[in-house]
Amino acid sequence: MEYLSVFLPSLGVGLIFYLVMRWLFRGDRAERSAQANVEQDAERWYEDLKEREGDQVPFGYQEVSSKKKRGLELKNSIPIRDTPQDK
Repeated sequence: MEYLSVFLPSLGVGLIFYLVMRWLFRGDRAERSAQANVEQDAERWYEDLKEREGDQVPFGYQEVSSKKKRGLELKNSIPIRDTPQDK
């Protein structure tokens, strides 16, 4: 009986830890599943919109540049120059 009273607090804390971790992992799994569903739904919506609108891009055109971008690519930022040859 003495052994049970010694191990009971440790077993109780272990059980609580197990239940909390199980709850966290299940919540994370559900959140990842919901996020994947939202992304798939948005992708389907965007593809349907592109088919319906034709060649018009609903959110503007992406700028295609052959120039190699460097740094953080922030608008209105100071350009980073590594060598004097960079213009």
